[in-house]
Amino acid sequence: MTEEKRPYVLYEYLLYFWKKKWFFVIIPLIMAVLVAGAVYVMKSKGKPAYTGEASIYTGSISSKDLTNDENIKAKFLNIKNLDVIVSEKGVVKFTITGKSKAQVQKSLDEVSSEYTDLLQKKADDQIATSNVYLTSLEDRVKALENASKHYQKKLDDPTTPPVEFSKLSDLIIETKKNRYDAEATAHRMRSDQVFFEKPKELTKTVHAKKTYIAQSVAIGIILGLVLTVALLILLKYLGDARRYYKQHD
Repeated sequence: MTEEKRPYVLYEYLLYFWKKKWFFVIIPLIMAVLVAGAVYVMKSKGKPAYTGEASIYTGSISSKDLTNDENIKAKFLNIKNLDVIVSEKGVVKFTITGKSKAQVQKSLDEVSSEYTDLLQKKADDQIATSNVYLTSLEDRVKALENASKHYQKKLDDPTTPPVEFSKLSDLIIETKKNRYDAEATAHRMRSDQVFFEKPKELTKTVHAKKTYIAQSVAIGIILGLVLTVALLILLKYLGDARRYYKQHD
């Protein structure tokens, strides 16, 4: 007995798939739920659910006490799960993780506020110190200018003995040089004050950690579709095999 020829096998399988179309809905949905649930459990088990991030610009502050990550962390030993990163662009990034959004927000606000205050105090101190030194330089310039005029007046005085001419000339030259140096330093300090950048808070956010739910669902659906096709092919094959052996028993 010769085997029966079936020229439209692909059509038979497609028709079979159409009759079992609900399998393409139910199985991928079940797989999507299972995969997403498994990934969520693995990602969240024993790990913090929320991440708080704050970025602070240090401005013109360059003190190692406030711009070194280890030194900064040492100031907040009471804050748990704190990470500090100092970039080359003068930005300090704080990251805090925790299971409670409210607690993460509270800790982030505390760190951000206290660190910004420390930077601002340092900036105020630098500006105050700079102003004091600048005032002393301006006073020195006036004093040197008066001294230079005094020496020049004595040099021009006809009653001044000729033996003092050389000494007075040297004094005038030295006084003018010192005044020039003081004026140049004062000018640089004024420029530094003009371009002095104050610290400021750039960003501060608290968000839930990424759960990869969408990606997990997509993977689950794809696996479900593949599993559905494989299962239906197997069921179709087994059904055809049973019918064949019943007809030829």
